Amino acid sequence: MDTTPSHERPEGEAPASGRVDAEWPPEREAPPAAQADVERTGTRWGRFVAGLLVAAAVLVAAVATFNLLTDPWGVFGIGIFPPRVNQDRSTKADLLAELEQPPELLIYGSSRAWTVEAARVERATGRRTFNAAVTAGRPADAYVFTEVVHDLWPRATPDYLWLLDVEAFLRGPLPPSLLAESRFSRYLPWRAKAAAQLDELGWLASWTGLQASWEVWQKRPTRVKVRASWLRRISPDGTVKTPSSDKAKAGPKAVARWAEEERAQYQSFSRLDPEAVTYVEKTLELFASWGGTGVIVLTPTHPEVLSAAADAGWTQRHAELLRLFADLQDEYDFAVVDMTSVDAFGGDPAGFFDATHMTTENQRRMVDAVLEQAGDRLR
Repeated sequence: MDTTPSHERPEGEAPASGRVDAEWPPEREAPPAAQADVERTGTRWGRFVAGLLVAAAVLVAAVATFNLLTDPWGVFGIGIFPPRVNQDRSTKADLLAELEQPPELLIYGSSRAWTVEAARVERATGRRTFNAAVTAGRPADAYVFTEVVHDLWPRATPDYLWLLDVEAFLRGPLPPSLLAESRFSRYLPWRAKAAAQLDELGWLASWTGLQASWEVWQKRPTRVKVRASWLRRISPDGTVKTPSSDKAKAGPKAVARWAEEERAQYQSFSRLDPEAVTYVEKTLELFASWGGTGVIVLTPTHPEVLSAAADAGWTQRHAELLRLFADLQDEYDFAVVDMTSVDAFGGDPAGFFDATHMTTENQRRMVDAVLEQAGDRLR
């Protein structure tokens, strides 16, 4: 055995045994069996993570598909089940089509105008009246319903009593129930429906969407039952039955909450929505095409809520809206009646169910004051 130290051997010369000295300290390597265990463990974890990701993707896709098919808010117009949104638009369009004669006066607005009694207005004006006010009604609703009426009765020449909320000019997507039905959406640009659908994509895979879809699936409502339930609330002339005024007993906490919500809304309300303004102009143009006239009423708000919103932007938007109407009056024939304060019609400050919906007594006082100021315009 060659015991000559490696540093004393000539360079490149191997020991007599033919064995080359290993480097020192020797490089440590895992035994072959242990190295194989490590590789197998890494492979198992990789497969587990990949499987987990695939399972999550399948679950999300399944939830999105379920939500899409049930379409609980009617955003995509699938139509398997009636959506969980208010069906007053659809019901009122049905009632319009069932009228034996065309209306001579149309009431427009949001749910704040739901309870304006068409029969009361008809008695005061002597003209057949239909209340076409709908949930979260926007200027686009008035435009669409005007088109619907004119398609049903091409020779009709109705006038209008249009109760407009300042908040109707807050920018936002059009209501799904306006876009989901072809008899409404046919009058709207395709981009309006596309924008609303894009805006709602987030809930397709959401827990909220799944809860709503599951509720629809459990109940499996039919259009006949949904329509029947709405017909119990809506009279043939479109008036929604008024709740008892006894329910209008809001305490200080509720009023404070409404005031805060209204303030927050106006803090992000920096200007009138140009699209809403366009629909106002298009609606006025339609009525003008047959010589129609009307009255635009700015709707009231609970006094304490209005006071809270005033400094948050309401005053500016209100003034901006009045300037808009003044400009439009140069081209179209209509009157403007500002009823944003209950003082304008001798209303009861406590006569509100919430921040914006009034009791029957307050609603009647307001309508009577409007018709008095309108003079012969609607008669």
